[in-house]
Amino acid sequence: HHTAMAQAARLTAVANRLTCRAVHIHSVRSRAPARRTLIRTMATEAAAAPANPIVQYVVIRRDLGQGMGWPLGSICAQAAHAAVAAVWEHKDHPDTAAYCAPDAIDGMHKVVLEVKGETQLVNLAKKLEDAGVDHRIWTEQPEDYPTCLATRPYRKDEVSALFKKCNLAK
Repeated sequence: HHTAMAQAARLTAVANRLTCRAVHIHSVRSRAPARRTLIRTMATEAAAAPANPIVQYVVIRRDLGQGMGWPLGSICAQAAHAAVAAVWEHKDHPDTAAYCAPDAIDGMHKVVLEVKGETQLVNLAKKLEDAGVDHRIWTEQPEDYPTCLATRPYRKDEVSALFKKCNLAK
């Protein structure tokens, strides 16, 4: 119980330290024809998508937001840190180069998943390490607190089975 209280205090300190800027999205009244066009465009793009795309997996901890009260922006920042670090650390890998190529940059695929908490994140990192999957676990400093992980870009069929127990982030 004492450890849980100390951990909660650490998380609160981290959440208070992180800043979150509000992003204002100006909504525009949608019209039915515009929606139909968008749906047609999305369907066309989906049909043209490769059967086995290069994907980067990002896994966040659900307890940071739901249990610890971290702002969404702070959680997004952690995911962005992990994703950029994983790409940078593996920038010379052919899949990373293809993923970041100028003609492919607008077609990046990311799958953002969630695990319950720190234990599940650390266990997933171990599972990925055992399988030889390149990834980066992001640890918030100076608290030394693991917040999320990201893989380098992989062909979907190479790694997707390792994430079957994870849920899509909500």
